Amino acid sequence: MVIRGELNQRQLKQLRAALAAADLPPKKRQRLLWRIAKLGIIVAAKRNQRNQADPDGTPWSPRKRGKGKMLRGLPKLLAVREMPEIQGVRIYLKGGNYRNGAKPIAAGLVGAVQQDGARIQMNASNAPRKPQANRPALPRQAKKLRALGFKTRLGKRWVKPSSKHIVATMSMAQAGLLIKKLRGTSSKRTWTIDIPGRVFLGVSNDEFNKILARQLQAIGFGWDVNAQDIRG
Repeated sequence: MVIRGELNQRQLKQLRAALAAADLPPKKRQRLLWRIAKLGIIVAAKRNQRNQADPDGTPWSPRKRGKGKMLRGLPKLLAVREMPEIQGVRIYLKGGNYRNGAKPIAAGLVGAVQQDGARIQMNASNAPRKPQANRPALPRQAKKLRALGFKTRLGKRWVKPSSKHIVATMSMAQAGLLIKKLRGTSSKRTWTIDIPGRVFLGVSNDEFNKILARQLQAIGFGWDVNAQDIRG
């Protein structure tokens, strides 16, 4: 699956015009395209991830849980494939070791879902699950149990245990079952996961203008051209 993070029409027009004006030999043309991809677009993708924002500066949709930065690993997997037969290059994702249970998932698919967003229908029969019987209850499960009024017997009294006590004495499976009982709900068999798009691959028109000027200068063409002079 290909991530839709390619150059927009304005940027493509700008690149074609610059290549025509420079009249580069084939090998140097390929080198320029590689530099734009590797030292421009991929560097920008890593910065977008650090900033947690789209190329235009729009902040990404926050996590539903947790406060850690999102997409930490994806930009590190970006690589450039030379395609001299079509006088081009392609940015792609490689590695990552992503899995859905025992089934491997291509990094490109993970990247496409994060870049464009997705609505995924899940089924309990094939949803990947970590073993819960031998894992301690999660702090959020403990917090939920307390909010639902869960109590344990202490001598002749019923008391509300602390979150720390619940985590220390209960497994994830036990906590999950108790939460369902206290809510009066049964396990869902199907559900939908909505993943918002978080654009990490791509650059603004102004940034592409600077990348193009910088890389033309780096290979010895357009050394006397300022970025503002090649805007398309």
